[in-house]
Amino acid sequence: MERIPTSIIGLLSQIFPERYTQAEIDSLFMYSGAPEPIPDGSKAVKVKEWLRQTNNMSDEPLSVLGSILDDFMEKQNPGSSFWLNQDEDQVAKMAAEKEKIIATLSRDNLRYSRGGQITKGGSTSTISLEESVKKHGLKSVEIEIKRALSQIDSDPHAAVQYAGNVLEASLKAYLDSKKKEYSNNDTLSQLWSLATAQMGLRPADWDNKDLKKIATGLNSIVDGICHLRNKKSGAHGKSEEQTRNIAIKPRHARLAIHSAHTVAAYVLELVE
Repeated sequence: MERIPTSIIGLLSQIFPERYTQAEIDSLFMYSGAPEPIPDGSKAVKVKEWLRQTNNMSDEPLSVLGSILDDFMEKQNPGSSFWLNQDEDQVAKMAAEKEKIIATLSRDNLRYSRGGQITKGGSTSTISLEESVKKHGLKSVEIEIKRALSQIDSDPHAAVQYAGNVLEASLKAYLDSKKKEYSNNDTLSQLWSLATAQMGLRPADWDNKDLKKIATGLNSIVDGICHLRNKKSGAHGKSEEQTRNIAIKPRHARLAIHSAHTVAAYVLELVE
């Protein structure tokens, strides 16, 4: 179970008292699933003690934290009515507070995603992929990224499935950009074959032996993800014996996700 870091508890106990009334803190924390009883004391004391209490009593402390942060983060969205009612100094201060929260989470290898998701990690491959997704407006890929990252610890089998989905959605986006036909029934392996032929990424396309090895390695990654998704992920129902014999741990899910994101990030760099 991943706990709420002490650093973020301290930071929120400084920020929230300026942004919420006592009643608003009670309502926000209870709506987010923070365990009762409601702590006594000042707003700063209440925020600090309630987050500590969440660590001690909740089965999913980061899920509670994500829901709490979602309210604050979305208030800083320029399109929100809350934003329109603030003067320039308050807008700048809230933007700085948001950056502090993101930076503090990052120091504990955590990241916040819109919608109240707190996930472990934030690898270079994932960041590069998200930048490409944002650049091209690829909602289909963005959905699968969030699904994969949010399930790593709670359901690593499902996370592996979504890792494959990220790669599949990215390959379809690439093929669409090149106006290359494919069938909606094509497997991940078939989509990869179509894409690599277009990209010139097959091992046979390279004369340099080192690049040839990298191309072979990429093929192995895609093949491994295909196998995990089809045989060991949450994509299919399993017998009791299969459930006992197939044990994907969070570390395996992270390996699959980061590998898939590395390949997908490269593929989307080639989208025009």
